[in-house]
Amino acid sequence: MTHLTTKPYEITDNILKEYQERGYLRTAPLLSEEQISILNLEVDRIFEKDYDNDIYPYDRVYEYDLNSPDIRKVNNGWWLNNTIRSLVLSPSLGKMAASLMGSPGARIWHDQVVVKPGVGDEGENFSGANIGWHQDYAHWQVSSSINMCTLWIALQDTDLHNGGMRTIVQSHEWGLNKNAENFHLKDLDALKDQLSAGKEWIDEPCILKAGEGSIHHSLCVHGSGPNLSSKPRRSIIIHYMPLGTYYRGRIDPHKKIEQGKKGNRHANVPLLGPDAKPGTPFDGPFFPQVWPAPQGS
Repeated sequence: MTHLTTKPYEITDNILKEYQERGYLRTAPLLSEEQISILNLEVDRIFEKDYDNDIYPYDRVYEYDLNSPDIRKVNNGWWLNNTIRSLVLSPSLGKMAASLMGSPGARIWHDQVVVKPGVGDEGENFSGANIGWHQDYAHWQVSSSINMCTLWIALQDTDLHNGGMRTIVQSHEWGLNKNAENFHLKDLDALKDQLSAGKEWIDEPCILKAGEGSIHHSLCVHGSGPNLSSKPRRSIIIHYMPLGTYYRGRIDPHKKIEQGKKGNRHANVPLLGPDAKPGTPFDGPFFPQVWPAPQGS
């Protein structure tokens, strides 16, 4: 295991203003070249099912074919790999997230370890690794807070050619769209028509150097297309919630979302235990506090 110490990134007044106005921003480098190399190896270990701990993920990792060009994703990589754990639980990253959320502290909602295999230039029409235009919060409606944020860390230089993320500038101001629960859908053009609804659609590529990150609000619409390079595109994604976030319950009292709507369910809810009810806080070992750093960390 390598314990990673991330480079601090101070949220100045100007940076906070940019985030609040645009719904996302790009960071300076958060990792060294050595750390990037290590994390690339650790990401591959996860999908080879080489875990550091005697536990397994609760999502579909066992279904992945390492020879398939389709996207590979596992939630809570920090459970499985101790090097990734040190990154996800980084107090300096947690402080950055808390500052952007305007919260005195931050907890982990969950992470994602993602690999988008390269299909080469001839795969321009391949959509199996696309990530549909979506809002994160559309998938997280069990949470009491829409003021959550996501840190996306690139483990290689990333642009549109290798399937980098695209963000819709200022879309966080549109509010929750009931049709934005589209992470697993592939037709980006159809989803754009569905979500834009006459709004100004400012599609901005998030171009990052290896080790840099982007941070977006949970209502910011984003997605990505195919990886046309010959190499895999790897990333580690950390989702944060402000302190005090709690379980809203199965039915959204404001939007009257029907019971059974997927976004009104989430794999995090069973982690609250058998006695969970509306108002139960998302805290404890499954939702670690990363800022302020717990004593002894």
